[in-house]
Amino acid sequence: MSAQGREVVEAEIGRILLEQWDPLGTRAGPAPGAYAPYAHEVYNLLARGASDVQIARRLHQAERDELQHPELVDRDLTPVVRAIRALEPRL
Repeated sequence: MSAQGREVVEAEIGRILLEQWDPLGTRAGPAPGAYAPYAHEVYNLLARGASDVQIARRLHQAERDELQHPELVDRDLTPVVRAIRALEPRL
């Protein structure tokens, strides 16, 4: 995949993270690129063939350790992972 194609898919993952995951509540604020590093990581996980559990585990780890929202780690991320997984054919 070209670098430009990767950027497009990562941007889509970032949009999904912002719209469906958003542990910081930035959807309503001025930081739409706040999840770009996580979009990059999730892209890499998909490219390496990670399972749904591995993707959800990484997002929960980010919630707990990096974004300081441990209260969110029990929520079901199945819809988020499903939306991300739908982009997989474009990798």
